[in-house]
Amino acid sequence: MDFKICIIGCGDMSTVGHGPACKQYESLHVNTKLVACCDLSEDKAKEYARQIGIPNYYTNMDVMLDTEKPDAVCVIVPVDKTAEIACKVLAKGYPLIVEKPPGATPDETRKMIEAAKGIPNAVSFNRRYMPLVKKAVTMINEWGGPECIMDINYRMVRYNRRDPDFSSTAIHGIDLVRHICGCDYKNIDFRYKKLPQYGETVANYYLNGEMDNGIFVNLEFLPVSGVVTERLEINTHHGMISLYLTVGSGTYDEPGKLVLCAQNKVVAEISGNKTDGNFVHGGFYDENADFFNDVRHGKMPVGDIATGLQPVEIAECLKNRQTKYNK
Repeated sequence: MDFKICIIGCGDMSTVGHGPACKQYESLHVNTKLVACCDLSEDKAKEYARQIGIPNYYTNMDVMLDTEKPDAVCVIVPVDKTAEIACKVLAKGYPLIVEKPPGATPDETRKMIEAAKGIPNAVSFNRRYMPLVKKAVTMINEWGGPECIMDINYRMVRYNRRDPDFSSTAIHGIDLVRHICGCDYKNIDFRYKKLPQYGETVANYYLNGEMDNGIFVNLEFLPVSGVVTERLEINTHHGMISLYLTVGSGTYDEPGKLVLCAQNKVVAEISGNKTDGNFVHGGFYDENADFFNDVRHGKMPVGDIATGLQPVEIAECLKNRQTKYNK
């Protein structure tokens, strides 16, 4: 019997990330069919189906789900629509993976968590699944787990991002640091550098915090600098891991690299695979593949919607320009 996948949302993120990831999963797994996509715009849905290679397209989500009866559903829609659509899919009992953030607010996220009880679900924080991040986590686990980490320094830099609210992008870094540390944030102090010349609400964000397991963390978000980069410095008792993440085609650090230094020298350097598409080294393939495999094997995914609640809470602190967060 075929394992059937449907996609809701045919916008840019779906086109460059999730669609190609689902198509590759179909090509690598027998008895798997990417059967349909859906978007309110018929032209967009039709073009998406043609471009990705999907046999059916719809403009009505309910009609698609009732007709196709998929085994898994991917929801990649604007954040202000995510909770509403996700809860409708979950109410029908379909396993679901949603694009980050899982809700525009903590309350929306809690509603999704409640709706997902007993149903396989996952949230698409793609940084967790980047091959280089997975390699770093493997190294840390081989050294005994997050207890070996002393501190983490993370910096996200963007070029000319004048979004009125940058928190929905900054949430990626907030979630990634939490993922690597293997636990929640205990507390955070926030500082802001307003940049009114770029927009009334544009600012740099500086976060200094401590995790539940005692790891100290520093996060910086600079949305209007001169380059697009994301970099981490993970200081451990076994050495320093530096991650240069690739966050889109043509960005400065593509295809990314991991550098391990110990005893005051480079002992390992691993580069991303230049032949892989961004949907692979950007983590989109692994996050979808892990979810589909868990559903096929009757397992509840580890990276479920509930794991996204604290990052949403902290992102809301940024949006509201709060100065402190305590768990």
